[in-house]
Amino acid sequence: MLDLNEIEILQVALAHEERARAYYGRQAALHGTSPAGDLFDFLAREEEGHIRKLSAKFGVPKHEAKWEHRFLPYMIDLDRIAREEEGAGESDAIRKGLAVAKRAEEHAVEFYGKAAEAVEDRNTKGLLSELREEERTHLARIEELLNRV
Repeated sequence: MLDLNEIEILQVALAHEERARAYYGRQAALHGTSPAGDLFDFLAREEEGHIRKLSAKFGVPKHEAKWEHRFLPYMIDLDRIAREEEGAGESDAIRKGLAVAKRAEEHAVEFYGKAAEAVEDRNTKGLLSELREEERTHLARIEELLNRV
């Protein structure tokens, strides 16, 4: 169970989506027009869409996506995970980026599942469940490419 109220859950969601968007954007630039670069570009755009949905529908200001410090216990540090991954060559860099993305999406699926259970508002519950399903789709695409690399 999450020890957060509904607004705090939305703030954590925004912060997570912003972290993921930034990471995927850096990976897209790093890998260019390769299949991995295309997937990272897609994921970055998807996370931007999630930020817009969370911000617009519930009036949580987009700038709160940067308010990570308060929500660190609920966040995943993608840059730290990336530093911990091993690898040097191009295929290793792709595998490393995808492994980090996989962990981010797994975290998002878990968070949105718990968050949907924690909130009472039907609309918020619906949005969080929708985001969870989108993150599951992202996870499947990442795993598919990981299996091909």
